[in-house]
Amino acid sequence: MSNPAAVATAGAPAAKPVEKTPSYAWPCLIVSLLAAVGIVFAWMWLPGITFPVFKNWLAENNSFFANPANFGLLSNVMGLVPIGALIMALPTTFLVRKFGPKATTLIGVGCAVVGSAISAAFVGGNFYVFLAGRFILGLGLSTTVVAGPTCVSTWFPDSTRGRAMAIWSCWAPVGIFLSNFVNDGVYHVVGSNMANLQWVWVAVAALCGILFAVVFRDPKPEERSQVSPERKPLKAVLKFFKSRQLWCLIIMFAIFNYMNYAFSQYLKTWLQTPELLGGFGWDATTAGLWGGLIVACGALAPLGGLILDKTPKSKKFLCVVVGILGLTICSALAFHAEFFIPYVIFFCIGNMMLNACCRPLVPTFVFKGGATAVAFGLSFLTLGQYAGQIVTSYALAPFNDGLTAASNVAINAKQAVLASGGTSADFGPAIGQAVQEAVAQGIHVDPMLAFWALVPIGVVGCVLSLGVMPSKKQAAGAPAGKPSEGDAAAQH
Repeated sequence: MSNPAAVATAGAPAAKPVEKTPSYAWPCLIVSLLAAVGIVFAWMWLPGITFPVFKNWLAENNSFFANPANFGLLSNVMGLVPIGALIMALPTTFLVRKFGPKATTLIGVGCAVVGSAISAAFVGGNFYVFLAGRFILGLGLSTTVVAGPTCVSTWFPDSTRGRAMAIWSCWAPVGIFLSNFVNDGVYHVVGSNMANLQWVWVAVAALCGILFAVVFRDPKPEERSQVSPERKPLKAVLKFFKSRQLWCLIIMFAIFNYMNYAFSQYLKTWLQTPELLGGFGWDATTAGLWGGLIVACGALAPLGGLILDKTPKSKKFLCVVVGILGLTICSALAFHAEFFIPYVIFFCIGNMMLNACCRPLVPTFVFKGGATAVAFGLSFLTLGQYAGQIVTSYALAPFNDGLTAASNVAINAKQAVLASGGTSADFGPAIGQAVQEAVAQGIHVDPMLAFWALVPIGVVGCVLSLGVMPSKKQAAGAPAGKPSEGDAAAQH
């Protein structure tokens, strides 16, 4: 059966794409962004309160963890979200084709809310059902981050699409920053209860979804950008995916997320680790503020998007090269306290450019295929994104073990003081003694475990980023994603 949207479009002359951004495009961008940000809180609360805090809560509140061997399941708490997202990435294209990007975004938010509610209800009881909820959350997350930028792409013309989609790409860094910054405080406000903490984020995600449903609408014919909202059959858009540039971008984006996820998961824990054990010894509030700000540097993406918009088409690939090169250098410096400032600088450069470039470039390669092609391209990009993130939790498990052990030294010392009737004034001497004992036992953060897990993969990403360079024919003036003259003739 043919698509009604496609039939309607075929029966009437297409309106000329707008050159000026419609005023209502900006509210649509904002609510689409909020729909994704709302899900981040439900996804990233664990790094926001840190793994050691969650582990200690489970030991006290979930009888399943009376057996210490069961703590090995903690890697799945973060790992199952990208697994769910990976599975849902490609099917989202079919949802967009069937229901349109707005309805698909709402399906994604709804799925994330249901998954988060299941996790909240079972975190203190059945841990396997809790993990199932995390998996369902991942299904909703992927659906939202494919359909959301598809919504945005149909509103913004070529002249502003780069910065608009770069703004949308801030969903993760903004959400992760806020999560790092507020989760510790919210956790204490709700009685230091992991279930209550998650119910708060269920409510936030639901409210953001309702706001999106009320505000967002599809553009009218006179408001449409060069990306047509037409939902063509998938078979009709496959010819736009014979692109070396697109596939290099997708694989490189997977590498970017593999590397970046390591920092967002472990940064706050590292900042709280005692100095003599390789960290900074900051308290939870300070670590949350500065760790959140560093991770949120992807919010500089609009600046990178402006750079992308101003860069000639034949040179846009250089923005991708600079981004992945910055993140690779950052990985070589990561988790060394003495290199903290340059580490932060290169991390910011990498995030600013890659968050600004990767999603905005997808419509550039496939825009002639309309909403179906854009959604399909973003599905593959999302597939790469979460394939990268799945690997992170497991590849860096040895590093995480050492980091968690070092961080727990201070946490356990404080708990021992309170259990013996001491006060916060006794924390310093107790932590100092515990740190000396840990040093004698060889407990410390080993940055080289992170180096060998990250830097070689970053070098591969740098090579792939060069593959985003246009061919000589494209550099001479043929836009990426435009069919050949034979294809164009066949369409008329």
